[in-house]
Amino acid sequence: GRTVRGRYLDRTLLRTPSLALDRARLELLRMADRVRSMLGDILPAVLHGTRWTLLEIEERDDEVDSLHRQIITYLGEISQTRLSERETEELIGLMEATNDLEAIGDLVETNLVALGLARAEQGLTVSAETTRVLSEFHASIVEALDLAMLALTQKNEDAARRVSKMKRAVNSLERAATAHQAERLVAAEPDRVANYRLEVDVISTLKRIYYFTKRIARVSVPHEEKAAMTDE
Repeated sequence: GRTVRGRYLDRTLLRTPSLALDRARLELLRMADRVRSMLGDILPAVLHGTRWTLLEIEERDDEVDSLHRQIITYLGEISQTRLSERETEELIGLMEATNDLEAIGDLVETNLVALGLARAEQGLTVSAETTRVLSEFHASIVEALDLAMLALTQKNEDAARRVSKMKRAVNSLERAATAHQAERLVAAEPDRVANYRLEVDVISTLKRIYYFTKRIARVSVPHEEKAAMTDE
């Protein structure tokens, strides 16, 4: 497996929790870059990529898991120090965000890679129209992850709110994709049922990834707003 060493997790800073938390945040950004590249590359690979391309993306999750372990350990060490109430809240938020990012990596590595491998094995051809519909949906999920990371790393409340507001657009894209699938299902095409199942599974996995981006974004909003953003 591919492991990677943490670059910012400096143990000498544990005596100054505010600095240590900033370092954890920087390391989290490195982890997020890897998750972002996996998420960005996975859709074309699922729909048209070779087995090799899919396995290469799967392998990248080893680095994500390795950084996840190191960040959680470091945050655990920070939690043993004397923290203010604000620092405690920040620590919990960073822990949640680290776990949520790892969950996104796992959904790519496990669910989406498996769908792509099954498609390659069955020799399914995905149409240009299906590719367009799913790519549009996928692009909105990638954008949500980008905004969530902007929210987290720069404590950008506006970006956090935008992730939450994307819910309507995500739902309407999901409806359009589902309607497109239903139409295709009655078309007399070979492999239409297999194609239909592939699309449904891709969409439901991307929707779960969106849910985790919303959780990451929530870390950056004031306490009283958090409840309003968790409706699922």
